[in-house]
Amino acid sequence: MNIRLRFLRRFLPVIILGYCAVMAFMAVNQRSFLYVPAPAWQAPADYGLPQAERREIRAADGTPLLGWWIAPKRADAPVYLYFHGNADGLNRRATRFGYLAQNGAGVLAISYRGYGGSGGHPKEADLLADAATIHAALAAEFPASRIIAFGESLGTGVALHLASTRPVAGVLLDSPYLSILHRAQATYPWLPVAWLLTDTFRSDLWISGVNAPILILHGTADDLIPNADSERLAALAKPGQVTRKLYPGQPHVVPLNQGPMPDIENFVKQLGLQP
Repeated sequence: MNIRLRFLRRFLPVIILGYCAVMAFMAVNQRSFLYVPAPAWQAPADYGLPQAERREIRAADGTPLLGWWIAPKRADAPVYLYFHGNADGLNRRATRFGYLAQNGAGVLAISYRGYGGSGGHPKEADLLADAATIHAALAAEFPASRIIAFGESLGTGVALHLASTRPVAGVLLDSPYLSILHRAQATYPWLPVAWLLTDTFRSDLWISGVNAPILILHGTADDLIPNADSERLAALAKPGQVTRKLYPGQPHVVPLNQGPMPDIENFVKQLGLQP
């Protein structure tokens, strides 16, 4: 017992100091873990989308937000408002945009702050505010009955928050989380995450405010966001509002040509649009 007490007296302050240092490091650098941007502008023609145009929208504070725009070919076609994931840039999603637009649908994908030529630095409050600004610009050209908010991974929270505050025809969520707070708590159970985390993305609180139909896509082999997250998220929506599709063996962010496209097209038809 005396040896144990001497050990604790000698090393406990060091352990506590080390733990506090780790907490401080995680708190200060948390956004570098959450946001991993490719900051340079990427021309869509360089990634197989010559039909896409450069689009710039000014945020409420004047920050330039750059992205890609594929105009719809028909008046009954949907217009996807796409919110990308946390890593890289729009070039990584070029194939997805091509599938979405292949039959004449429109696609607007604006890079978050700090990504793809957009100014500023990403943080939750700005991403949510910018989404509303981007939606307003799109809604000035097309009725809400044609706008589908499409969120991918990190972007699922942005899409849900937007749909809980602005009118949209429908919501598509690929590999959604319950919340970033929940994911961080599961990843770092030894940290007081609720005290440290600034960007929490509470999809679990926002989904109940969405009035539009929701389609969830999730691969069963997703090793970043478990299927249980999207299952719990769907249960928080209004009864009968969510259709949830699982794709056996598919990874995080399901390739659209590996099952989702027919489901997306059926969803769009149920909204009264033609994909």
